[in-house]
Amino acid sequence: MAEGARRGAPPAPRVLVIGVGNALRGDDAAGVEVARRLRARLQEAREGEARGGEVSEFEEARKDRAGAAAPEIEVRELEGETLALLDVWEGADAVVLVDAVRSGAAPGMIHRVDASRKPLPARLRGSSSTHAVGVGEAIELARSLGRLPRRVVLYGLEGAGFDAGAGLSRAVAAAVAPLAEAVLGEARALGSESSAAATAAWP
Repeated sequence: MAEGARRGAPPAPRVLVIGVGNALRGDDAAGVEVARRLRARLQEAREGEARGGEVSEFEEARKDRAGAAAPEIEVRELEGETLALLDVWEGADAVVLVDAVRSGAAPGMIHRVDASRKPLPARLRGSSSTHAVGVGEAIELARSLGRLPRRVVLYGLEGAGFDAGAGLSRAVAAAVAPLAEAVLGEARALGSESSAAATAAWP
């Protein structure tokens, strides 16, 4: 019997995508919009597979390559204070955060930062849209408390306006779709990485 068959397979890694923001404050809705778009995309893929249709590119990417269970990608929205992240991502192997930022860059610009081992850059720290406590501060608190997932990647979408009752600005609205694709790719990559690490460590 093969080694993999004797020992079985490790549990499926949990990859969490969290869209942070406020759907009622202009470009602060960017993270929430990306999360909703991505959730719809994943749901369509799973329904297609359940109907016995053609397997999507997404589902192909979930197939086991090393004896580990395929990673599960879960999408959540967080419209409250960012300190709740510490509870939301509890138990996740990897997290992709999506939030609006205002660092002074051009509206619609996408920032990517791997916060797994080092703090966010100063230009993004505490700049996360309208939250009383920024995403960067929540990350550093979690790190100090030993409650930070093994991998944390932030995608920040530069906003133009955060007025109550306003919709997305044109530049931010145009960036939502490509950002959702980038986040999906990131989640897939983190899932594969977590699967490989879990397989290597499995007894």
